[in-house]
Amino acid sequence: MPSIDRPEGEAARLGRAFGQFWLSYTVSATGSALNAGALALIAIVVLHAGPLQVSLLAVIGSLASAILSLPLGVVIERSEKRAVLVLTDLVQFGVLLTVPLAAVTGRLTYPHLCVVAAVGTTCSIVSVAAGLAYVKAAVREDARVAANARLDSVNWTTYAIGPPAGGALIGLTGPTVTMVVDGVSFLFSALLLWRVPRAPALAQDTTSEGVRADLKRELWAGWRLILSHRGLRGLYFNGLVFGGSYLWTVPLVAVLVLTDLGAMAWQYGLVLGIPSLGGLLGAMLSVRLTALLGERRCLLLFGAGRTMWLLPLPFLGDGAGALIVLGVSQFLLLVAAGVFNPVFTTYRMRVTPDALMARVGTAWAVSSRAVQPVFIAVGGALAGWSSPRWSLAAAALMCLLSAGLLPWRSERAARRQRATI
Repeated sequence: MPSIDRPEGEAARLGRAFGQFWLSYTVSATGSALNAGALALIAIVVLHAGPLQVSLLAVIGSLASAILSLPLGVVIERSEKRAVLVLTDLVQFGVLLTVPLAAVTGRLTYPHLCVVAAVGTTCSIVSVAAGLAYVKAAVREDARVAANARLDSVNWTTYAIGPPAGGALIGLTGPTVTMVVDGVSFLFSALLLWRVPRAPALAQDTTSEGVRADLKRELWAGWRLILSHRGLRGLYFNGLVFGGSYLWTVPLVAVLVLTDLGAMAWQYGLVLGIPSLGGLLGAMLSVRLTALLGERRCLLLFGAGRTMWLLPLPFLGDGAGALIVLGVSQFLLLVAAGVFNPVFTTYRMRVTPDALMARVGTAWAVSSRAVQPVFIAVGGALAGWSSPRWSLAAAALMCLLSAGLLPWRSERAARRQRATI
């Protein structure tokens, strides 16, 4: 009797290796979400740091990690990805636990927190780059949108639940407890990763002559590919401007909601947390929308669609109505971002050669970490010179203009145009 072909379930298409990787990712992401903002809170509560020191803590962490991560793309490329992921988790575990230990013994200092911020952010960059390379090797091509959507769903869910739960935990037990929880989550993640099967090795990097490139060329190989590839180049600059513009608004929205609108802290927490469910919804829809519209249309439609939802921010009125408008606009922005992100990650995996996966991921993350503090600083300076609403208007306009940087012309159309010249 002939066998009947049954459609594969999603878990079967993604594979056992990805399922175990996803579990470890979920554990560490949950701990990090609970610990979100704790470093700044510790600086304020324990060390009595002022606004400038708290801001510099984030800036120093971002810039230092950008510098430290630059040569690591080459190391990740040549290393077994599972081992890199385990090592970064163990480093995170050790570094995070130094904070509560130093606080208990009265030896915690501001430079100590800066080092923790820099090391933690560097480990995050390395972990993302190695994780993307692992997923590309472990998951077959037709299941990668689903795999990336699953990972994004974890991010959106933990971001919606983690900060409020972490805030409640801090309120009950003190600011250093979430550091312990986050550290332990990385330890459990490392133990889970140790049981994850090794992914098939990706191709090794060589020059066109078949000789290994010199160190200088290898360091910049990720950027060279991004800037030479039309699709990646457009998405790269779009991502820098969109991400920078969005983060420009975050501290200003806090000032607007808590000061101008007179909202309570719990109301502000809800305005931040609930819209993250929009990102979760978008991630859940991304696989179906990609099948319906195609990869390119999804990238352009939702890449542009996420850029318009900062426009209502400068015009928020008063009272509960303003909070509703803010929440709805953030929700719609994150729906579009939730669809865009896994499709974009899958596209980047597809067009990036195996030998450059980690370096392209590192280059992307380093660029974001270096550029975002500049946008935030410009937004703060403009708000001080004029007003928070004028600064929000500038950020909204910059975000809207970022849609023009998307690769609207396909590679095929560009080649046809060059052929006619």
